[in-house]
This record gives sequence, structure tokens and C-alpha cells, in this order.
Amino acid sequence: MKASHAFLTRPRDESTALAARIEPLGLEAVIQPAFRFVPVDAGAEQPEDTKALAGAGSRDLLLFTSPRAVEYGLPQVSRDALSRLRIAAIGPATARALARSGVRTSLQAASGYTSEDLLQTLGQELKQDSGGSAFILAAPRGRIALAEGLEKMGLAVRTLMVYRAEAEPLDREALSRLDSARDVLSVWTSANAMRALAQRLPPATWFRICQGEWLVISDRLARLARAYGPSDVHLATGPGNDALVSSIRNLT
Repeated sequence: MKASHAFLTRPRDESTALAARIEPLGLEAVIQPAFRFVPVDAGAEQPEDTKALAGAGSRDLLLFTSPRAVEYGLPQVSRDALSRLRIAAIGPATARALARSGVRTSLQAASGYTSEDLLQTLGQELKQDSGGSAFILAAPRGRIALAEGLEKMGLAVRTLMVYRAEAEPLDREALSRLDSARDVLSVWTSANAMRALAQRLPPATWFRICQGEWLVISDRLARLARAYGPSDVHLATGPGNDALVSSIRNLT
């Protein structure tokens, strides 16, 4: 890898932590988050779904789709409901976030950390005619494939929006540092972030980014990334900063 700069698009806190770990590898970090996230009161926005969750039973599933869903969603679920429901985590980072809050996960993707990975595991664990409900804690327009897959398994699905994304302002001073970059490694953990910045960044900046190499966290993101034409697309070993740092170290 010839990159002199790394373009980081995760939310600011995660990107700042990642920058501190990759700059010793010789990469100058340019941080431009696509979004920041704010909590949503599901009880106020979706009272019927929230009431159904409060009355859910032992046949029902509660699915946490990210550590962020744990952060914003868990405080909105009563301990009584948590004690009855089967708790599912989309991946190990989400399961760890639940464990730190004292919540035991009963179902988790056997491998990987995507909706498809979790659906594969649930398909093996659940009978097609099992009935019951599934409550997904997510952001607006999030985890549509997961909801559709659960419905095909015979579950009544309700998605509760517990947080939402807001566009981060462009940091033009930071972006200007890409002008002097020898090459740019861009790090992507979200399809929504990729699409949003493709539309919002100045055309010359986006062209510069597309000339470099990209690091993504899933096969689905890799397919989307290739449509933008970067010089190379690399697949990280996981979605968290530890995995991203390890993957970047292997590229340098």
C-alpha cells in the first residue's frame, strides 16, 4: 500500500480513536464522519410497538443490531421484558456491549456480524412455524433485510427506531489535507456513509478518494465499493477498531 493518508468516515469518537492508533503506522488521518447519531424515544414515536414489546413473552425475540442499538435501545426496554425475551445479538461486539450491561445473549451469529450471518444462525435455531414476534432495535431504514428474513421464518416483525443519523457538517479544512496526499486509504464501515459522502463531498475530493484504496468490513460493502472504482478494495477482518487497525497494519 502506497497511501500517505487515511480517510476515516466512522462517527467522530470512533474515528478519533482509530486515528490515534493508525498514525504511528505512518498514516495521516483525515476524519470526516458521514453522520452523528442521536437517541429516539421509541415510546413516544411508536407507542403501539413499544407496548407490544413490553408485553412480549418467552417465544419472542429481541434483536440488537449494533453496539449503538444497545446504547440507545437497552435503556428503553424494561428489565421485566428482558427477563422473558430471547435476546439476539448481530455480532460479537454487540454481544459484548450487552454483557457489559448485564444482559445475557441467547442467540448470536455463529460467525460474522451482518444481517445475513444472523439470519443464517436463526434459521438453524428456529422452526419455520415457530410463530412469535421479533423486535428489532435499529435506526430508521435500518436492517430491512433482517426484517424480511425473519418474516419469511414466520415471525411477526416490529422494528423500533431507537436512534437516528444526522448528517455531519463537512470539515473542509481537514478535507483540504487530502490535496497533498501521495495516496489515500479510505475506511468504510457503512453503506449509508459511503452513499452519503459520495453525494456530499466536493467532486474533486471524491475523485481523489476514488483513486485510492478502500478498506471495507463486509462482502456487501465490497460490492458497493467496487461500483465507485477505487484502485483496490480490501476486506477487513471485522467491524471494530481492533480489526481495522490489524487490517491496516497488514496493508502497510
